[in-house]
Amino acid sequence: MNIRKRLLDMRGWKEAGSFSGHPVLAADDFLMVQVDRIHLDEDHIDGRVGSELGKNISTTIFASRHRSDSRIPALTVHPVGNFSKAELGGADGTLSPASPQLMTEALRMLAKNASDLEFKVSFETTHHGPLTDGPAFYIEIGSHDELWTRQDAAEAIAKTILEAEDKEYPTLICVGGGHYAPRFTDLALSRKVSVGHMAANYALDALDEKNIHQMSERSGNVKRVYFHRKSMPKPAYRNLVERFASFGIEEVRSDDFDPL
Repeated sequence: MNIRKRLLDMRGWKEAGSFSGHPVLAADDFLMVQVDRIHLDEDHIDGRVGSELGKNISTTIFASRHRSDSRIPALTVHPVGNFSKAELGGADGTLSPASPQLMTEALRMLAKNASDLEFKVSFETTHHGPLTDGPAFYIEIGSHDELWTRQDAAEAIAKTILEAEDKEYPTLICVGGGHYAPRFTDLALSRKVSVGHMAANYALDALDEKNIHQMSERSGNVKRVYFHRKSMPKPAYRNLVERFASFGIEEVRSDDFDPL
């Protein structure tokens, strides 16, 4: 709701119908939808909104809050889905379509818009629901209640949502490392790439044939994978390279891409 207030301040929004008992607001090519249930439970919300309003929803951006026991100030961006058990919405072993170009540019814009704040800006790897019909990603304020109400952080996110645009850079999927994807974040902030689904080391055991196919297909039929090699044992890394290659997905390195 903090991010919503900042969005309302930045554009002239007009009512364009209703959904879930709330007015739908429109500005330029954006629709702002408010729901009462936790967003994690709103499976297929883009299809339902589109059907209700007679609109084609190209991408869904969830403006949310992020909770972490570390209490480190963070602004995060991540794709949606579950590699294994769905403990927070969505379905077991099911990924929603990613939005690599727009999501990665949102990360870059967020780093720029929050450059004078003490918040750490990063990707998170793919996790939690809901299921969506089309491309979607989350953009969040973290990591505890005192930070969720920070107006300056919400302004940085709202500005990013309104300004980010697709960048037609080469798309890749990413595997390895920790949940906050430091290596993938650095790659996106330094190279002309677009990042789709990401699997952290804790999800490696779930990367079976189905999930490897989903990572590729639901990131736009991507045929490139970037591994955080130093984060995993060499045998696990070599095995993953072979498994992804069996799907025609080749390993790439950061030097394969032009600097920003």
